[in-house]
Amino acid sequence: MAKTREYVLYSDTKMANPNGDLINDNRPRQDERTGRLEISDVRIKRYIRDEMVNKGHQVFVMPTKSEKKGFLDCKGIASKIIKEEGIKEEELEVVLKKDFADVKLFGAVVTKPKFNITGPLQIIWSQSIHEAEVKFAQGTSVMASSEGKDQGTIWSKYLTPYSLFRTYMVYNDQVAKRQAIPVEEEDLEIFKSSLMDGMKNYKSTSKNHMPRMLVEVIYKDQYIDGELDFIDAKAEKEDLEIRDISDFTFDLAPLVNYVERKKEAIEKVNIYCHPKVQLINASERFEQYTI
Repeated sequence: MAKTREYVLYSDTKMANPNGDLINDNRPRQDERTGRLEISDVRIKRYIRDEMVNKGHQVFVMPTKSEKKGFLDCKGIASKIIKEEGIKEEELEVVLKKDFADVKLFGAVVTKPKFNITGPLQIIWSQSIHEAEVKFAQGTSVMASSEGKDQGTIWSKYLTPYSLFRTYMVYNDQVAKRQAIPVEEEDLEIFKSSLMDGMKNYKSTSKNHMPRMLVEVIYKDQYIDGELDFIDAKAEKEDLEIRDISDFTFDLAPLVNYVERKKEAIEKVNIYCHPKVQLINASERFEQYTI
């Protein structure tokens, strides 16, 4: 079984909408008081699940078309798996825990047969570490809006010039054990690669997300800090003037101090870092890899 660990991901987006809010005209989600942008856990999991599919892993929560038309609901997907796997309804929960990469980590709510799997890996809502600007843009396309019109269709969108996000994640081995979910180290390697590759591979005119640094703290026994907020990201520019990851310096001194204080509980620290990230005060105890 994989051991308990915590993650902190720093990722950024440029000239894009990191996570539109459908009930607010698809504007980027934003804390109105601080001006900091937000990304839901659902958006992050979408990157991961899409990449898991690309890597050939079985995924439960994904758009699945029916044989007739349209997409299946949860009951339809469950029924499809039962039929394809040649299993009974009461065996579905065990199969999902064993063979479906997203269920192993994030859990699932299944309506028929009815059961709930709590995910041992939880992703908390992300927030930018600085105030970010939101711009409104409009333009016209080449194609006319309708027959006989001289003007192209008018488009509009919201975007942010730049924002750097921090995402906290935790894998709790006790949650996996209580539910008999066989999570191995390999499953968490799949998670990490799907997280980072998923962001890099999913590019569109609205999404332009890049992973910059992923910190993984692996514990010897059952211990969780609860936020792992021990990295000091500093920018010399004012918040609304920041435009690139090179504007930041990441000071790992607080993380080094934390690891020293908790050295009896910590087995290993892995740092996955983009070449453009400026790190200072890293420890020789940390294993460093390039994203």
